[in-house]
Amino acid sequence: MNILFLDSLSKSKWGGGEKWMIAAGKGLKAKKHRVVIACLPGSRIEYHAKENDLETFHFHIPADIAFWKMPVLQSFLKTNPVDVMVCCQNKDVKIGARAARQMHVPAIFARQGIQNLSNKKKYIKPFTRYIDGIITNTLSIKRVYENFGWFPEHFIHVIYNGVEIPDQVDTVDLHDRFNLPPESKIIFSSGRLDHQKGFDILILAAAMAKEKKLDWQFIIAGDGKLKKKLNIMAEKSGVSEMVHFIGFSEEIPALLRASDVFVLPSRYEGMPNALLEAMAMGRASVATRVNGAAELIEDGISGFLIQPEDPQLIFEKLLVLLTNDDLRRSMEQRAKARVQEHFTMKKMTDQLEALFRDQIKRTRSNPGADPAK
Repeated sequence: MNILFLDSLSKSKWGGGEKWMIAAGKGLKAKKHRVVIACLPGSRIEYHAKENDLETFHFHIPADIAFWKMPVLQSFLKTNPVDVMVCCQNKDVKIGARAARQMHVPAIFARQGIQNLSNKKKYIKPFTRYIDGIITNTLSIKRVYENFGWFPEHFIHVIYNGVEIPDQVDTVDLHDRFNLPPESKIIFSSGRLDHQKGFDILILAAAMAKEKKLDWQFIIAGDGKLKKKLNIMAEKSGVSEMVHFIGFSEEIPALLRASDVFVLPSRYEGMPNALLEAMAMGRASVATRVNGAAELIEDGISGFLIQPEDPQLIFEKLLVLLTNDDLRRSMEQRAKARVQEHFTMKKMTDQLEALFRDQIKRTRSNPGADPAK
């Protein structure tokens, strides 16, 4: 199959959806399919595509009304026939999928890793006429969309994110690298430094640990617009020596392995890749009960689930994990086993491949059919 992923994200942005796209592209290429990533030149998407030896096509849809972009994409499709196109942004569906439909691309999907659609009339036509289905990674998002009442039956497909468990992981001594007290417990977290990820709540939990005179250190990997604000908050809360914002890191597996526990304090998520990676590396986790997190963790078995916006609960569950070695080790084993059983990269790419083949077969056996029927 010839597969085109279209992601019109800006140059500097990079998130879970883009990470998924590159991983899916890499996995499908390994299955001998041709994969092309359509993105802005010089973008972080292009950098990661090239890093993974994926072809790129310089293309970008700047807005929902950028109809002048349709001929550019159609010219590419004319000289590079595509069997499958996956649209990663809503504007990619409104413009890109429409152009691909006119060029009779047999399988066109939108990928929704987080709930980007609301029950508004403006979405009905592009998301039922221009595409053949929606790929999402949580049952919770599927249920929300089905409750809109205007998607056709069997239109929304849940394919869980996959993660690669590296064969070898570098050894990192976090106490030495960040000059931490030698006997301190290390709590690790990662993600964009924005309101969604809830790192302000984690700072409040750190303040509770300090009040109890607990020897805890919090390592947070990631960049974002709230970096300065979060550092100021940590200083005002008196935990700047406990909470360390280390910036974007390419060493997440090593950092996870070197930590004691992982925490996901998010206010909302789709399928949180950070949590998936932590479980794959055998870390016990405390995570907020948001969308896909509740489908990843079996509460009390492979981790703890708590309600968002509650620093007291984060603190309490971390305290349980860091003072009960037997429970923590049991959760570590269960977390890793759960990923190996349900959330591997092979399972994800196998399901994507099967979905694409089924839609191509359906389209070619019934040309001209309305995808909404």
